[in-house]
Amino acid sequence: MAGRLAALHTRRKLLRLEIGERPYVTEIERIREIVFYRPPIPVPHAPAFLDGLMDLRGTTLPLIDLRERFGVPADARTRPTHILVVRLGDRLLGLVVDRVSDVLDVDAESLQARESDSDGGTMCRGVCRVMDALLLVVDLDAVLGPDEYAMLSEVC
Repeated sequence: MAGRLAALHTRRKLLRLEIGERPYVTEIERIREIVFYRPPIPVPHAPAFLDGLMDLRGTTLPLIDLRERFGVPADARTRPTHILVVRLGDRLLGLVVDRVSDVLDVDAESLQARESDSDGGTMCRGVCRVMDALLLVVDLDAVLGPDEYAMLSEVC
């Protein structure tokens, strides 16, 4: 019994998603909900990463385009697109992704943290080995820097 409990504590649940054609994972416990993409209300003079605003059951939700944040060229959204509703700082945001595929149950040993923060601008906290593939782990807290977060507060 104790061995089984220890095994449970060494497992992590990660959401597999795609930004452009590239697969990523992120911690599922940070996701409040996942909704289908709806065209947002555009915000004039907004920063490029702000896709617009969406009404989510009475809450105004700024939508952050992760394609823009990750430097993926924009193209027509022909595949199902999803919005990950997360809390960053003191507000709810929607993170626009190209696809959500499944939830992975992985051993903690399959996660490798980045060696250092020397680049300062990365939005990935490490890698996860799933079978023979390496998936980058999206650091939700790094999606917006302090200046961008302040800029977002000024715009909406």
